[in-house]
Amino acid sequence: MKKLFILYPTDFSKFSISTLASLLPFLKKSEHHLKIVHAASHKRKSINADKAEVRENLERFKKELPGLEKISSEFHWEFALSKDLILRESDKVETDLIIMPTNGAKGLNRLWGSKTEAVVRDAIVPVVVIPATADFKGLQKILLAADYDTLDCDCRLAPLLLLAEMEKSSIEAITVNRKEEDFSRKEKINRKMLKHRFRNIPYKFTHHQDTNVGSGLVSYAKEHKADIIAVMPRDYNFLETLFRESLSRKLVLDSPIPLLILK
Repeated sequence: MKKLFILYPTDFSKFSISTLASLLPFLKKSEHHLKIVHAASHKRKSINADKAEVRENLERFKKELPGLEKISSEFHWEFALSKDLILRESDKVETDLIIMPTNGAKGLNRLWGSKTEAVVRDAIVPVVVIPATADFKGLQKILLAADYDTLDCDCRLAPLLLLAEMEKSSIEAITVNRKEEDFSRKEKINRKMLKHRFRNIPYKFTHHQDTNVGSGLVSYAKEHKADIIAVMPRDYNFLETLFRESLSRKLVLDSPIPLLILK
């Protein structure tokens, strides 16, 4: 089965290093290829001094990640805006997935309007967002926020199904605040189609009641020990609506659960 080509942006921070350290067992187990990218900026009096600083940071980065030498990896840096570099590299045909650590925030402005938000909005490959509070241990259990209005033939499910098969994950498709009797005929048909697409993966359909969608997803994920929550927005406006208040604060900013945005 094809291994994934994964892009990992780093600013050489302690948080970026610790997040990558938690990912190494996952990368090594499935033999995925990792491309680490760094967007450098001009800080010193000369370009040579800036280049020397990048080399020093890279050596420190490698020393603090001894497991890195045991996986397939490469490193690329250039003077560029971080968003531009990440999107340019992720647009290349070989890139399958972006994994981005995020420090979260005390409020919305540090995520929405940030590098993470810009990449999530404009990337053409799936993006995994790992909050600072996340404890990444693999992908044994995936919680899929299900929208049965579009799930019948959506090609964005393909990366999720590939990941699940590769990692031998189970998938739980969840609707929040909507019971089966609330589904339209079309949604019921699409759910049947989704069941067919799950035929090679352990799966479950469920629903959960809560005061709102965001807190419902988070509380269910915590209670049932999901490793990641997958969201498949129809477009960015829908994503903004979905993330307003509940998901942005409860999930991306505060939740210990990583997020997979399917594009």
